[in-house]
Amino acid sequence: MALLQNPPLLEAIFELRWGEHAPGQFQYTNDDQTLFAGKVSALASLNGYDHIEMLGDGSPSVFPMTLTHRYRKAENKWPCFQTGLGLFTVNQVTEGYSWSGFKQAIQECLKIFDQAGPHKLKTNKDSLVLILRYQDAFFPKNGNSAEKFLSDTFHINTSLPEKFLSKDTVEEEIVAVNCQYTIKSLDPKGEAVVKVASAIINDMPGFILETLVVSKVSSDFTTDIDQTMILEWLDKAHDLQKHSFGTLVNSEVCK
Repeated sequence: MALLQNPPLLEAIFELRWGEHAPGQFQYTNDDQTLFAGKVSALASLNGYDHIEMLGDGSPSVFPMTLTHRYRKAENKWPCFQTGLGLFTVNQVTEGYSWSGFKQAIQECLKIFDQAGPHKLKTNKDSLVLILRYQDAFFPKNGNSAEKFLSDTFHINTSLPEKFLSKDTVEEEIVAVNCQYTIKSLDPKGEAVVKVASAIINDMPGFILETLVVSKVSSDFTTDIDQTMILEWLDKAHDLQKHSFGTLVNSEVCK
């Protein structure tokens, strides 16, 4: 993506998620709920991430998978990393993005995560999920219908039956889209997910293409996981992300 003349990247995100043992059923240790954020903050400052932002509404109640802290090396500096109850992310926007730089930041932030919770990867392996997520923004030209734009840009055909659209109480034109496709991934083992949704992006109507590679440690890894294995997984996940973007997106829209 970095080699494109006009890369549409909004954000690249690496995520660790843990604590959800069944859909909607979460379980966390006292360390997760009260101590971990403080240990991360202390180590972040020691490693140059000393600009700390508190997220959310300031409520003392912490909900699972909700971000509460953001760490930067300076105000508005990217990449950054974020933590919450059962959630750890490393984020990079398009400005300054390169895969090598993003991977290096992930490695750096993983060391902070591991130092703050030396056994957290192992003790949470039954619920631990790895995600590499890319979000890209696209803007149709005036007069382009949603159907035509999706077909021309993403090679995705979306339509409704003519019998449905023929009713005189509905408009024929599709004005918004929200769809998801999930397929199994063999290398890395897990799932590849493609999402396309209408959105307002910087006050302009457009579409967000979101591609994810998702692996559950309990089922997709045969041994306990460590930082080295996560970095190896990242390279495979990034190869799949490159394939996704290269085959889904019409390169003409990025010129």
